[in-house]
Amino acid sequence: MTEQLTDWANVAMGPKLRAYCGVKEGAYTGSEDPGARFAPALLDVAGAKGFRDPGELSDLLDELVTMDQPKAALALAARFPDLVDSHDFRTQLSLGVAGMLAGDHDLAETCFRAAQGALPDEPAPYVNLVQILMHQERFGEAEVWAEAGLDADRNNTRLWDLLTRLLSSQFGDYVGAEIQRRADKRDAWAGLALAADLTTTGDRYFKLNLLERLYFQGEREHQFLIELTAAYGVAADYAKIPQIVWQADRLAQKGLPWQLHVHAAQAQLALGNTAEARAALAKARRAEHVPEGVQGMLDELATECDEADGAPGTH
Repeated sequence: MTEQLTDWANVAMGPKLRAYCGVKEGAYTGSEDPGARFAPALLDVAGAKGFRDPGELSDLLDELVTMDQPKAALALAARFPDLVDSHDFRTQLSLGVAGMLAGDHDLAETCFRAAQGALPDEPAPYVNLVQILMHQERFGEAEVWAEAGLDADRNNTRLWDLLTRLLSSQFGDYVGAEIQRRADKRDAWAGLALAADLTTTGDRYFKLNLLERLYFQGEREHQFLIELTAAYGVAADYAKIPQIVWQADRLAQKGLPWQLHVHAAQAQLALGNTAEARAALAKARRAEHVPEGVQGMLDELATECDEADGAPGTH
């Protein structure tokens, strides 16, 4: 066992698995892939140590799935069946994902059904069940689960995408209208935005008209505001965008997504307000989770501000 643990010192592991296996903090480099040796070695350690409670096992299953070690997760659960809680959401979700990754769709379906029963409002089991059922060409059941998932989480974009795929064979070119009908029933902005993208009308106000009603009803989710301000931009109704972003910024506890500040900057630039556009760009640069590729776009917008002011293209 000691020799195997020495090997593991170079394997990237989650903190709880590392502690369980006795690998000291900072002792590994993540330079080694143990491959097929991982699951047997882990079972050796678990057989010697055991587990204090089901929660400790659940922690390791969660990390093993994140590490892309589904076979190790399944082997560990099989070794300690009495500690696998069939009513624990996290345990069943981890085993379901492990089953999917390992190609055991029957086990995955059983676990995802158990996870859904434990926490019916969580969308992940629905998404995974729909994918399994579609893979098995059980399309009617898949549609039922997609609808049930959207009843639990009406703006889950992944479920709307999957439902669209399911309905495309039935409705063809009219699938956008069907998605719009189902989204209207739920006041679901994610479904309405997708429906607009699927519908070719030539009307630049079409998407805006679908979304604006929800804004007036009080919808303020940040991803919704990204879709709404983009729709205002397509409609060339620039004046409303900065006000929407300003109000959202006042209400936000942890700042806004960078996309909203970019939309505000683009609108201010279109309105000729270059100072305000630069201020919005500065906020976009300070936002969290800005992809590296976006920096070039921000630089281009800053250059456009300079050119609009008649200054050299510097920023």
